[in-house]
Amino acid sequence: MAVAQYYHRFELFITFTSNPNWPKIKNKLLPAQSPADHSDLVVRVFHLYQNLLITDLMDRNIFGDTVAQVHSIEFQKCGLPHMHLLLCLLPQFWPLDSEQVNTIISATWPDPEHHPWLFEIVHHCMVHGPYGPHNPCGPCMQDG
Repeated sequence: MAVAQYYHRFELFITFTSNPNWPKIKNKLLPAQSPADHSDLVVRVFHLYQNLLITDLMDRNIFGDTVAQVHSIEFQKCGLPHMHLLLCLLPQFWPLDSEQVNTIISATWPDPEHHPWLFEIVHHCMVHGPYGPHNPCGPCMQDG
């Protein structure tokens, strides 16, 4: 709160989630093991990617010059770490209208013809379902 009070606002709120299917995790497991068997490995790889992301944001200035950042690490129920990151940008890099915001984020499907790799990542990691009568055994279908 003191950082927010000093800089008056944060422009970006970023959530970064670990992925148990990252090759750097999968390649180190023995045949009968799962990422849940090696939380130390999952956390170590997550920490490496977290540092790379922060370096990109703070040193390479991919959203513009950053004057402050605050982050916290939490663990999901399944034990996977994720980070909540707040960034404070210099005023000349503040997104002030919807067009500027759209240069930072996208809430549309990647084009499967032009970006097949990105499309597959979004489809695999971000789409859940269908649930209901089509899939009564889905994880959200406890007790009907």
